[in-house]
Amino acid sequence: MEELKRLLLQADDEYLAGLSNKGTVKRAYKDLEQEKPSARWDGEEAEVAWKEASCRVRAPLGDSSCSCPSRSVCRHLIGAILYLKKELEAEGQKEQKAGAGEFQEDPFPQQRKEPEDKKGELQPDLEQEILAVPMARLRQALKARGLREFLAHAEAGGRPGLEAGASGTVLTVRFPWNERIVKLLCPLEHSSCTCHSRELCVHKAQAVLAFQLQKGAATLEELKAMDSAAADWDLEELSQAARQMKEGIRLQLLTGLSRLSPEAEEAMERLAVISHGAGLADFETELRAAASEYRQYFRRSGAFRTEDLLGRLLALYRKASLLERTKEPERIRQLAGTFRDAYHPVPRLHLTAIGGRSFKSKAGYEGERYYFLETEQKRWYTWTDARPVFYEGRRRPSGNYEQEAAPWGLGCSRAAMLELEFYLTQAKAAGDGRLSVSKETKSEIAGQRNLGQEAVRAQIVWDYRKLLSLLEEEAEDAGERLALAGALRCGKGSFDSVRQRFEMDLFDRNGRRISLAVKYSAEEKLTIQVLERLSARLAGQKDGQTPLVFFGIPYLEGGRLCLYPIEFFEWGRFGSPSELPEAETEAEDGMEAARPKSDSSFSMEAVYTLEQLLLELRQLLTDLFQSGLSSVQEGSLSELHRLEKESEELGLHGASEGLAALGGDLEGKRHRMEYDPEAGIEIWGKLMEYVRTCLKKVSHDQALLSMESCADCIYRK
Repeated sequence: MEELKRLLLQADDEYLAGLSNKGTVKRAYKDLEQEKPSARWDGEEAEVAWKEASCRVRAPLGDSSCSCPSRSVCRHLIGAILYLKKELEAEGQKEQKAGAGEFQEDPFPQQRKEPEDKKGELQPDLEQEILAVPMARLRQALKARGLREFLAHAEAGGRPGLEAGASGTVLTVRFPWNERIVKLLCPLEHSSCTCHSRELCVHKAQAVLAFQLQKGAATLEELKAMDSAAADWDLEELSQAARQMKEGIRLQLLTGLSRLSPEAEEAMERLAVISHGAGLADFETELRAAASEYRQYFRRSGAFRTEDLLGRLLALYRKASLLERTKEPERIRQLAGTFRDAYHPVPRLHLTAIGGRSFKSKAGYEGERYYFLETEQKRWYTWTDARPVFYEGRRRPSGNYEQEAAPWGLGCSRAAMLELEFYLTQAKAAGDGRLSVSKETKSEIAGQRNLGQEAVRAQIVWDYRKLLSLLEEEAEDAGERLALAGALRCGKGSFDSVRQRFEMDLFDRNGRRISLAVKYSAEEKLTIQVLERLSARLAGQKDGQTPLVFFGIPYLEGGRLCLYPIEFFEWGRFGSPSELPEAETEAEDGMEAARPKSDSSFSMEAVYTLEQLLLELRQLLTDLFQSGLSSVQEGSLSELHRLEKESEELGLHGASEGLAALGGDLEGKRHRMEYDPEAGIEIWGKLMEYVRTCLKKVSHDQALLSMESCADCIYRK
């Protein structure tokens, strides 16, 4: 009973509001003004009876109960606690004033002021209890996602706000990134969160962690170390999933594509389900893609490519082998991937809108994507608004989405947003620069966009070789490759009715050429019309063409560098004619500016010869998939030996060694009763990756030679 009395005397309005809320406390005061309950002490508890409910008050106060239907700390319980506290205070004052006359009751205080020296300081028992929460318990409540979210905000300087109440009985923690409010009480089991969870939710765990960091009981380094081991992987489950994937893929590779039944698609779907259950997001994605490719094959779709399916299966087999042997949590996480795109806090962004485009995906979604340049980081950011094309069997109207409201509370239409420059604070972005739209992100308009600022002009590429360098980058989570490409001159645009494609040549400051290309579709019809009008206008200019800047996506196709246009601007938006770059006269950025003196046609011929050999190699490797490793034809082995020699002669030593090893493995299986294909599949996979990499490099060289040959012709003139 003494413990209960102590807790009742310590309970103030702030603490009671933490147990319930301010509205419930105010309602309890009104109830006490209208009704006086009866109270009876019963051992370690107290019973308080109201007209409509009966309460049992016990220690700790949050464990008290009421006969009313409410599942939370209701107004009856708060009123009972206030009434018992008033009775105890009155008894104490009567004892102190015994013999001094009749005791005068005080009205219920709505707010009690604490001494100024105690304001903002926690009660010792509450502070000790928060600091005593073990990391293991916090880790269990946070899980990997909650811990990484907290770490990302903490490293970006966005820690939660901590505020101790006037009496020190409650620590209020406010989270700026999700607007959650946690109130930590003693005992912690009765703390509250605006997510209404009664357990130690992720927000309460983050609140405890924030206080421990502030007091030095935990450090960011310790949290990072905890994060590296936060994924509680079941190694046996992972190993079993890896073995099942390997067995399923091995059977298909041994059987051969020509003898597989449509059940191969179902097998891939089953393996995808197993991967999902084991938390292997990247494996699930690739397995479902393989199932889709099998579906294309059995339906005789023209989009099916044997080499793509084979490359996917071999890469999956190789990753499954790595997963089977890996024990380190961080490496497992890298192999497994994540099921959802992780959006992390980013520093304050200064964004300049550059352009936007509509898109329609094969997955059944369409929408708009908007592009922004962060002028301080010199990095591209995007925001995508996607929606399903069909909903409940009916096509959704396309609508005029340019007139819809812009995100982040900019207070304008999306069309107007493309003419703005603005700041975003407390923003979140994925690794590839995709921005999320969340309530905590705040915007501030800086004014109309200024394309003439140095930060924007510095991004314009006037040497198209740099676009090739951009495509060579293999950055993780790179997303779309975006570029501002300057064109001092444009060729005549034309529409190829056979290929259903519009093309127009663009020339850089030294006459290097790339192809601006757009394939016809209903979505691209307007784009092509705009480009045709632009081409006609440029052709009609008698005093020389106006230099243009194209914003788009560079890509390689057929040995040429192409650019998909998203937006274009006249140079006047960026600067005056005198500020245009001149043709280079000496080496820049480590690139030789002088024109090649050797016969460029010979170089192109050499690259073409290498490309043909690589295509033959790829065809041979896909033929092995058609027949299956169990029944390799004699002709395939002969072809393998021939290509081994030719690869060595052309300097493809990696291909030559791989073909020799694969040939030896396939010939050796004739003399073995049981054939273990593990080594052969591993060699096969390395060869496919080698050929893919070489073809990519060859395509790059072809594009470079094509640009240089065009520039060389202009240079000689």
